[in-house]
Amino acid sequence: MRIVLITPGSGDHFYCENCRRDLDTVQALRSQGHDAVMVPLYLPIAEASSTGAAPVFYGAVNVYLEQRLPVVRWLPKALRRSLDSGGVLAWAAARARSTRAGGLEAMTLSVLRGEDGRQAEELDRLVGWLRQEARPDVVHLSNALLLGLAGRLRAELKVPIVCSLQDEDHWVDAMPAPWPALIWAAMAERVQHADLFLPVSRTYGERLASRLRLGPERWRVVYPGIDTTTRELVLPPAEPVLGYYARLSADLGLGDLAQAFFALRRRPDLRRLRLHAAGGMTADDAPFLRRLRRCVREEGAEAEVSIAERFDPADVGAFMSSVTALCVPVPGGEAFGLFCLEAMARGVPVVLPSEPAFVEVAGLTEGVLLYPADDRDALTDVLARVLADPELRQRLAHAGRAGVKQRLDLNTCTVPALLAAYGAVAG
Repeated sequence: MRIVLITPGSGDHFYCENCRRDLDTVQALRSQGHDAVMVPLYLPIAEASSTGAAPVFYGAVNVYLEQRLPVVRWLPKALRRSLDSGGVLAWAAARARSTRAGGLEAMTLSVLRGEDGRQAEELDRLVGWLRQEARPDVVHLSNALLLGLAGRLRAELKVPIVCSLQDEDHWVDAMPAPWPALIWAAMAERVQHADLFLPVSRTYGERLASRLRLGPERWRVVYPGIDTTTRELVLPPAEPVLGYYARLSADLGLGDLAQAFFALRRRPDLRRLRLHAAGGMTADDAPFLRRLRRCVREEGAEAEVSIAERFDPADVGAFMSSVTALCVPVPGGEAFGLFCLEAMARGVPVVLPSEPAFVEVAGLTEGVLLYPADDRDALTDVLARVLADPELRQRLAHAGRAGVKQRLDLNTCTVPALLAAYGAVAG
């Protein structure tokens, strides 16, 4: 089966769950003999070179300028294509604020309008390349914000379109009124052009099905997975270390975790506690990180806190081997939480707020200890319990690693579920 997965690039400067999910999925499909190719939009994805990646379409600079300055569409094509060069996109990626919707509301809606939006010429170019070079049997869109592509792709390529659902609400609902209502309406209008939707958790599927007006026959859950054969069991460090692995952002709870860490190290039995945080950053996160480092200095904890702002996905194994437990206390939760699997597959216990999708992941793996969401004191107390109880950590580590292997392995669980979904729409 010839599969094309179209995904937005994040610029490679931070841990992006959607990018990681899509990269791993394409690699796993290829390793099992399927002809899968990743097509990046907006920004390049460096790791995608090993997955037979296509050129970057909807180049970030071009798309932004086309929205802000419509006259750009009348510039010579050679000049416009130069804006999609590797150097220009690398420059844009280094300055990207791609995890926040501020200032991009009109562009988001325009892309959703597809052939009726200001980026219609970009859609023409994508369709032409797919028809001539890729010739897919099925097209997989990474998220519902790309549904503006679906109508043209389905009509001209005459292949089924499937669409994953993950964290669209974080992007859209952060916008000021009236944009969220307009964008949700545009997505709901475009769902007719996709054959099947694949939410990354049941709880998120139920939430999005309501917002997009999807009947139960229109969606099925495909959990993201991780290749457990490449994740080795790690031993905990001699002294307690609290770990955070996600984008280094206040939005994902790093500030809350730091406050819990400051409180914990005041306890006599945790005076030697350390905090390791990694996952990279965007330009938007820099002011928050400056404030966080100032707080660390004021607490006299500089020697105990490590914040790795540079992101390298190859470092994840070394990072997980350096921590006693992982906690990413995302306010409001996420659609899934792939960082959980990175930890549990290596035998690292995980602490998370009791948000719906995290509760679902905890039930699947039994390697997550939950605390009441929005309760900072509970976060501190649960972390203290985990850090102080080696038997509890061992139970969580064993259960989590086994649960990921049995229910969330990329090759034995995710890929078969994905192929079944493709088969259901491809006939």
